[in-house]
Amino acid sequence: MTERILGAYETGRPGPTVVVVGAIHGNEPSGLLALERVLTQLRRAEVPLRGRFLALVGNARAHAAGERYLQRDLNRDWVPDAVDALRARDPALDGPEDHEQRALLAVLDPLLAQAAGPMVFLDLHSMSSHGPPFAVLGDTLRNRTVALSLCIPTVLGLDETIDGTLMSWLVEQGHVGVGVEAGQHDDPASIDVHTSIVWLALEAAGAVDEDCCPWLPDHRRSLRGHALELPPVLEIRHRQRTFDGDGFVMRPGFRNFDRVTKGQPLADDAEGVIEATLDGHVMLPRYQPRGDDGFFLATPVRPFWLDLSARLRRGSLERWITHLPGVHPHPERPDHYVVDPGMARHQLVNLFHLFGYRRRHAEGERLVFSRRRPDHGAPAPDAAEPGPIEGDR
Repeated sequence: MTERILGAYETGRPGPTVVVVGAIHGNEPSGLLALERVLTQLRRAEVPLRGRFLALVGNARAHAAGERYLQRDLNRDWVPDAVDALRARDPALDGPEDHEQRALLAVLDPLLAQAAGPMVFLDLHSMSSHGPPFAVLGDTLRNRTVALSLCIPTVLGLDETIDGTLMSWLVEQGHVGVGVEAGQHDDPASIDVHTSIVWLALEAAGAVDEDCCPWLPDHRRSLRGHALELPPVLEIRHRQRTFDGDGFVMRPGFRNFDRVTKGQPLADDAEGVIEATLDGHVMLPRYQPRGDDGFFLATPVRPFWLDLSARLRRGSLERWITHLPGVHPHPERPDHYVVDPGMARHQLVNLFHLFGYRRRHAEGERLVFSRRRPDHGAPAPDAAEPGPIEGDR
C-alpha cells in the first residue's frame, strides 16, 4: 500500500464503498491500530464482503511526530474555498498539512468522481479526556441511519460550531460522513471501541452481516456497555472556543457526558473563571495544549423530535418556511435563508433543524441557514429503523 492507504479489501461482489480515516489528528493512534485489526480479520476469515473497504491515514506526518498537527489542524480546512485555493496553489509552497491534504485528495477525488451512489465515510478520533464513546455527524437522515446503528450516543450540531471538517465536506457532496470519538488517546480500550465501530459501520452500510461475520453481536454488546444510562441522542448548544495565548485551562476531573449546571465553574483563562452557560452535559473537555475548542455543552434530544424531523423532511411542508415572519430566501445563494435578528430565537433555530437546515453564520446581524442537501431530493432510510444505505445521490 502507500503512505496514505493503510489497506484495502474487496471480493468482487457488488455493494457499497466504505472508507475509514484514522489519525487525521496525529496524536490519535487508536483508529489506525483498529483498522489494522479489521483488515487482518477480513483477510484471515476471507469475509465475503459486498463492495469495498478502504482504510486511510489522515495526517501521516503528524502521526509520525505524535502531534495533533504540525502547522494547522487538518480537520478544519475542508471548506470549498479552501480546497479550491489549495488545488490552485503551487505545491512548492505547501506546508506540512497542505501536503497531507493534497495526498488525501489524490485518493478521494477518484472515488468521488466514480461514485454511482452515496459512499459511507467514517472518521475515527480519540480524546484528551476519559469518557464513553460517541458519534458526531451533520444531521442528515442518511447519517442518522449509520450513526444510530453504532450502539453509542449520537451528538448532533457539532457541524454548526466547527467549520471545515472532512466529514462535512463529504456530506455536502451527498455522501454519508460520521465521526466517532472513542476513549482517551493512549487508552488501549479506545482501539477496541474503534474496532467495534468499524465492524458495525460495515454492517450498517450493508457490506457484511452476521452470516459471514458471527462476531458482530459481540461488538454490539461491547459498545452498548459503554452507553448504559447515557442519553441516546444529544445536541450541541454551546462551544467554548479558545485562542492561542488566552491561557485556557480546563479544571480537572471532567469526563464526557458529565452533568453540569448553569453557572458551574468549568475552566479558567486570562480573563477569569469560565462557567457553564446552561444545564447539560459537558463534551470533549480539552486536557491537551493544542486545539481551538475548550469544551462543548450538549442537551438530550427526545426521540419524538427525531421522528418528527424525519417525517417533515420527506413531506412538502418546507415551502411554508418562507411564510414565517422575518425569514427570507437568500438573495444570492440557493437553498439558503436569511433570518432577521429579532426572529433568530432558539425556537426558530429548532424549526430550521427539524427541516434539515444548518445554521451557517451571521451576515451582519442576520443569521443564515443552509439546507443539508442529502436530505432533499433523494431517498433515505427511516431514521428510526437503521438499515443499509440505498438509493442514488
